[in-house]
Parts: sequence; structure tokens; C-alpha cells
Amino acid sequence: MGSSADTAARINAADMRQVAQRRDTKLMLWGIVTLGAVLRLHALGAKSFWLDEIASVAIARTPSSWFWHWLWTQEGNMALYYVMLRPWLEIHLGEATVRLLSVLPGIASIPVMYLLGKRLFDRNVGLLVALFLALNTCSVVYSQEARGYSWLLLGVVVSTYLFARLIERPTYAMASAYALAAGATFYFHYFGLLVPLAHAVSLVALPKERRPRKQLFVAGAIVALLATPVLWVIHIQPIRHLDWVPRPSLLELYHLGVFLAAESGKGVGSVLLVVELFLLVVFFRKMIGVWKNQGIKPQNQIGDLDAGLKADSSTKSSSQSVASERDKTLVDRDVWPYVLVASGLLTPILISLLVSVVRPVFFHRFLIICLPAWLLACAVGACALRHRPIRFWAIAGVCALSLVSTMMSYSRPREDWRGVVNFLIDNARAQDVVLYYQPVGNWAAENYRDWLPGGSANRPLAMGVTEQSNDWRAKIAGARRVWLVEYPENLSDDTARSLEAELHSRYTAVATQEFRAITVTEFVAKSN
Repeated sequence: MGSSADTAARINAADMRQVAQRRDTKLMLWGIVTLGAVLRLHALGAKSFWLDEIASVAIARTPSSWFWHWLWTQEGNMALYYVMLRPWLEIHLGEATVRLLSVLPGIASIPVMYLLGKRLFDRNVGLLVALFLALNTCSVVYSQEARGYSWLLLGVVVSTYLFARLIERPTYAMASAYALAAGATFYFHYFGLLVPLAHAVSLVALPKERRPRKQLFVAGAIVALLATPVLWVIHIQPIRHLDWVPRPSLLELYHLGVFLAAESGKGVGSVLLVVELFLLVVFFRKMIGVWKNQGIKPQNQIGDLDAGLKADSSTKSSSQSVASERDKTLVDRDVWPYVLVASGLLTPILISLLVSVVRPVFFHRFLIICLPAWLLACAVGACALRHRPIRFWAIAGVCALSLVSTMMSYSRPREDWRGVVNFLIDNARAQDVVLYYQPVGNWAAENYRDWLPGGSANRPLAMGVTEQSNDWRAKIAGARRVWLVEYPENLSDDTARSLEAELHSRYTAVATQEFRAITVTEFVAKSN
């Protein structure tokens, strides 16, 4: 009787611990999600649209016939984002409203990241990686940008989670769900094509008997079918969009590191990169150790757990507790979750470097698809630290530095086109002429002017100037005042300097206004 009472007491204690743990996990997770939501909603409309965001809105607002033709022949990248943005713009054409479409997947990625970390490793890793993602500056910045990157990140996390479930419980339904999630990712950015390739590479670490060949074949066929239109569009569209991408260099590798760590390599970003690189080293050491030990069965420990499982089989909750302990023991003997994370980080980088031998495509912003794997590796590395003080300070360091970096990002616009356009609305008159060097500035500013209140009033003649253009000289004839808008700001550009020199010969520069990445100079005609 005493033995039965002791067993019942142990079962009740185990039940209470499980209930408490589930309650604590939910509270912590929703606290993390709330924190991530606040960071992504804060100051959402404070910064001006920059060139790429202006392009997003301009493309989405075009007439339907032109819109679909443009996606097919000129700008198929992020096509699904543009398709979603078109009806979204009917709500309101303001910076905050437009960017809210990117905030939603940014918030949704946080709980899915928890599920991914928990499924591949354990609850602690899941909570920690969700916290890292909630605070990560790169994720916050691109959740506040009118581009498709936030949706791309959600697609990477969801497809990786479904891939892990497919390996664990292979069904044709799961294979189809995974393939559809991965396929949708392609349409948010061309680099999404590298995500299922990274998943496929991880299979080398999976024993043959654990590879669900039939389900993987079905998933592969659907992925290939969904990738075909994207590959065709890449083939038929002009490649000049990437002419600005430089050849890969060690500096660009550094830019990638600070981009994933903090979205910026100045000050805090460099320190945070050092801390996260330390955690990555710990992760890879852990992976190598698990790989070496794979196949060695800890018979005594697993046998004791199995015995406990059988002894408590009459109680479901107790069985689940013992089973979870057994899974925790076995996860350190299975290298595949580690290889999946490592492949998600390294495969896109290596492939883009190889492609860049023929055509430069290696650019840190495109490789945002590596961010979930980067953060997962950091979380696993932090949890693998044996010394509690080191583990505490490493986690605290990542969280504190990420929060500081994120707070700094709110006041760090890429380009202040809103400031430029409002300045011209307030100061330029209809009889003036605005010269934009280069013409892309004309396109960006004049589109922005269409959306801002009062933009149509007193609108001066505006035109873009290139190295080859000469008609601007005739356009400014008789103009009492000329405004020169230089973008991108480049003091070493000989053409821009010669343009300024020619204006100085006919006009007097009376004022120069500096904006982020843009300079506006006011020229007044010299009196005879």
C-alpha cells in the first residue's frame, strides 16, 4: 500500500510540474511575442520611404494591364508581395499603413520560430530563439519596410518547420504542405529558391532508413513545379537589375555578419557580431561532438528511461514526462537537427558565392534567408554553454545589444525622400526647375510628391539629368531659380561636379540642404 501511495504522489507531482511548465511556457512565449510586436509597431511611420519602398508602392499602384506585364517582363522578384500590396493600398497610402503589411509576418514569425526551435531541439532553445528573433534588429527593420523580406523570412521559418515535421512524421499531406510553403517563398524573393536546396543538403546527415523517400519525392516534384515559372522569369528578364552588385570580398562577408547580427556594422553591431560569432563557434563544436558520438548508444541511460516508461505506462501524463526525458537524451545523439541549421546558414552563402564567379549576386540583404538559421545556431550555442555565468552573460549580451541596436534603428533612415519632397513643396515654385542627378531621383521624388498632401500645388518642372543628356540646358533657359537634387550623393562623381560647375557659371548657389543620402542645392540666376 505504501509503495502505491508513493507512486501516486510521484505521478501527481509530475503532473503538477508539467502543468506549471506549460503555463510558464505560454506566458513567456506570449510575453516575447508582445515584445516583438511592440518593437515592430513602434515609430512605424517615422522614417521616410527609401528608393526600394517607393518602387514597391509605385509598382503596386500601376494599372492592372501594365502591372501584370511589368511583373512578367521586368520585375518578377517579390511578385507575390506586390500582388498583396495592391489591395492593401486601398486602405490608406501612408508610410505606417503600407509598412503594416510587413509587420504582420514579422510578428507571426516569432511563435513559429519557437515551434521550430522546440521541435529540432527543446523548449529552452525554442524560447531563446524566439526571444533572439523578437529583438533582432535585422528582423525588426525589415518588418518595418515596404518590401517582401518580412514575408520571405516567415516563409523560411514555416517551410523549415514543416520540413522538420515531414522528416519526423512523413505523410503526403505534410509533404504537400511543406512544398507549398517553400514554393510560396520563391515568389517573395528569388533567393527563396535556395531554401529547399539547404533542406535537401541536410539529408546527407540523415540515416537512409529515416529518409521518407516517397514523401520527399512528392515534395520535390511540387517544389520543382512551383519553381519553374520563377526560373523562367529569371531567364527572360533583363539582368541589369544586379549590375550594381560588386564582386564578393572579405568586406562583404563582414557586411553579411553584421547585417544578420544587427543590420548595421557600426558600433553596437560590431560588438554584437563578436558575441554571436562566439555562440556560433560553440554551436559548431557541439555539432561536431554530436556527429562523432552518433551511433553510440547510451544503453544504461536509455534502458533506465525505458524501464521508467514501462513502469508508469498506466498513467498517460507520467508516460509523456518520461518520454520527453528520453527524447531530450536522444536529441544530443542525433546530428541531423544541427546539420539542418548549419545547412540553412551555409548553403545559401556558398551557392551565391559560386554563382558570383560568373555573375555577382552575393549581397548581404539577399541572404536574409540565413537569419533564422543564424539565430537558431546562436540559441543552441548559448544553451550548450556549461558554465552558468558565461551562459547568462552571453544571452544577456545578445539581448541587450540587440535591443540597443534596434532602438537606434528607428532614427536611422536609409534615404530621406520625404524630407526632400516636403522641402521642395515648401520652397520651390511653379516657375522654377528641379534637376535630379541621376534620373532615378526624379522618379523617386516625383512619385513621392504624388502621394504627399499638397504635392500637386505649385509644382515646378522636374527632369532627370544623365551624363549623356543635354536637353536640360534648354529647359532651364529663362528660369530664375534652379534646384539641383543629387542622388546618390557622390562627391567623387566627375559628371556631378561638372554639372555643378556649369550651373555655377550661370547661377549663384545660395543654399545647400543636406538630407540622408541626398543633397539639395538652390541656385538663383545671376543679375545682369
